[in-house]
Amino acid sequence: MEPMAPVTVKKVYNNNVVLAVEDDGTDIVLLGKGVGFGRKPGDSVDGSAGQRFISDATYRATHLAEMLAGATWEQASVAQRIVDLAHQRLGITVSQAILLPVLDHLSFAVRRAEAGLEIDFPLKWEVAQVYPEEAAVGRRALAIANHALGVRLQSDEWVAFALHLINQRWARVDLEGAPRLTDVIEAAFVELERRWGTPVDRASMGAARFATHLRYLMVRVSEDRQLTDTPMDIMGAMRLSQPSAAEAAERLGVVVGERLGRSLTAEEVAYLALHAGRLLNEVDAPRAG
Repeated sequence: MEPMAPVTVKKVYNNNVVLAVEDDGTDIVLLGKGVGFGRKPGDSVDGSAGQRFISDATYRATHLAEMLAGATWEQASVAQRIVDLAHQRLGITVSQAILLPVLDHLSFAVRRAEAGLEIDFPLKWEVAQVYPEEAAVGRRALAIANHALGVRLQSDEWVAFALHLINQRWARVDLEGAPRLTDVIEAAFVELERRWGTPVDRASMGAARFATHLRYLMVRVSEDRQLTDTPMDIMGAMRLSQPSAAEAAERLGVVVGERLGRSLTAEEVAYLALHAGRLLNEVDAPRAG
């Protein structure tokens, strides 16, 4: 690590995390083993004594420091290993934009495991089927965490790690000139409501899952990697079991494709049908009751 100008300590959070300020007044957070040991506000410390984190649109410096201080040094090391693995396997840029969410999630996952709490991962099937590369890294991340930290995290925790990686890939997709994601999602909901003759609660879990699928669909279209090898019996089964969802998906394929300026593959339309079917089940549930 190259030497950097000294910074002034503003607050010591623990032995490994300090909030400091540079000469130009920029607040930074230093994360490094022992970087805070014996320090007090006003002390000068080498700016290269640890990994530097700078406040951005997502995290203020104090928020960064509190988040990092809430994790152990071992957890921070594991998070770095996971991010390095994602860089090697997926080409994801190593930065605080991915390291911080992974560390934050890892820290909470450990707490949940220690408390014996489990949560549901509703996108498990979609992640495994649509994003096998990220899923593989997510599973490896889970194995690394369990071994390095001596814990047994929830077996489905790999889904959350994979979703962080998917979201980071989404963040770097160049969508300049493309319609806003929210406009595409809203157009899809409007079309579904028109065809089904009933409102869709945008705040419902089903709507959230459907919007998430559209988000990832938009990423695949933008990266020219639409699904092309999914078994096509999905659409046939949907036409028999939920014809309203299948018909809506076929129409959505046209609507979304027009907005994105590209035709959707038959496989993408089939997945749209699956998600539309799940949403329709939720919409119909109150009326059936």
